[in-house]
Amino acid sequence: MSTRTFLYALWCLGVAALFVLSGIFAWSPFAEGGRAHGYSRISGPTHK
Repeated sequence: MSTRTFLYALWCLGVAALFVLSGIFAWSPFAEGGRAHGYSRISGPTHK
């Protein structure tokens, strides 16, 4: 196995590990407010 292939496989494993960790800790880089204060709550609209 060449060095470039090994580095690519290592990078892929790192990306997969970060994906798993973000799933465990419920974190998303695309969420506007980040995590919802450590708990999840289903709520409806807040306007009347």
